[in-house]
Amino acid sequence: MEFGYAKRIIDKTIAEHGENGASAIVTKDGRKVFSYSAGLADVEGGVPFAEDTVCRAFSCSKIVTSVAAMQLIERGLLDISWDLDSIIPEFRDTYYVCGGKKTESPKIKLRDLLNMTSGIPYPGENREGIDGMNCLWGELDQSISKGQSLTTAEFAAKAGKCALMFPAGNEWMYGSSADIMGAVIEKLSGQRFGEYLEENIFAPLGMKDTAFYVPKEKKSRLAVLYENTAQPPKKPEWTNLCIYDREEPPKFESGGAGLFTTAEDFSLLGAELSCGGKGVISRSAVRFMQQNGLSPKQKQTFTWDSCKGFGYANFMRILDDPNAAGLLAPAGSFGWDGWTGTYLLADPENKISVTLFLQRCGAGTTQLSRSLVNTVYAELI
Repeated sequence: MEFGYAKRIIDKTIAEHGENGASAIVTKDGRKVFSYSAGLADVEGGVPFAEDTVCRAFSCSKIVTSVAAMQLIERGLLDISWDLDSIIPEFRDTYYVCGGKKTESPKIKLRDLLNMTSGIPYPGENREGIDGMNCLWGELDQSISKGQSLTTAEFAAKAGKCALMFPAGNEWMYGSSADIMGAVIEKLSGQRFGEYLEENIFAPLGMKDTAFYVPKEKKSRLAVLYENTAQPPKKPEWTNLCIYDREEPPKFESGGAGLFTTAEDFSLLGAELSCGGKGVISRSAVRFMQQNGLSPKQKQTFTWDSCKGFGYANFMRILDDPNAAGLLAPAGSFGWDGWTGTYLLADPENKISVTLFLQRCGAGTTQLSRSLVNTVYAELI
């Protein structure tokens, strides 16, 4: 297999300054069948992008958090029907704001976290009641800058006192649910979130460069994050969701956005989700991850362009209608992307995974990721 179209679309994108650099890896039947990198991880320094370039995963971290939750389900330690307040008591008196008045909310279920129907927002949403969560994320940022960071558990406890954006379970809204799930995993496993992930996912899969920080000895492989692809591209003078380039383990381990990893490492996770082999997650759990979790009412607010033709559950989109999505992958394929352009698609039917890593602010699901998936399926199926 030569993957000529895949190479050409990556080269064309880089040559036309659509992206600064990229690394793509495809697995089939658990084996790497394609690996290709182009462009630069550090434009000023002339450092090539490579499969071992360390990247900020941002929301691809949610895929790892999902796998951890599935493991606890397999072990009988987590049930998605449980009330969140049975694990984090601060969520006992949840409310939302309607017409300036506090209104009691139904209890948040763990399934609401996994399906992003909890009503727990990210900062910046233009909705009534957002002030509390905006202040909490600001408090977290200030605590980090002062060297007295809130922990994952402390952040979750404080979030439990903030207003929801709507009655729990009422609609889909992308937000801080995966960060709260990190605290749930800590409580149920009895371990710090990062320790649990290392012991149960990263070490078994051989994900040697994945953590919530980048040790000093690996810092030379950390890609530069750029705002754009202009020449020369601009570096952001701000941070998103309190994710800093740390050399030591942070106290706040963000299940929604905090991991640093490589295309090589993430392809190992993709191989596991698409066909197994390391025993990190059962095939039964993977089948569960392939099912849409949104009701018709909830799906009315699941309207992102990058999610057309998809359902949603377990912090990931699940392909329902390949034609509507414009993808050659089959129904049941699932995955997610990150704010910096990290991307993973897993296809258990054909035992294929597609990993693409970039490092550009606000990238999400890129045209390159969509084109790459289609060229890969043209080659393999």
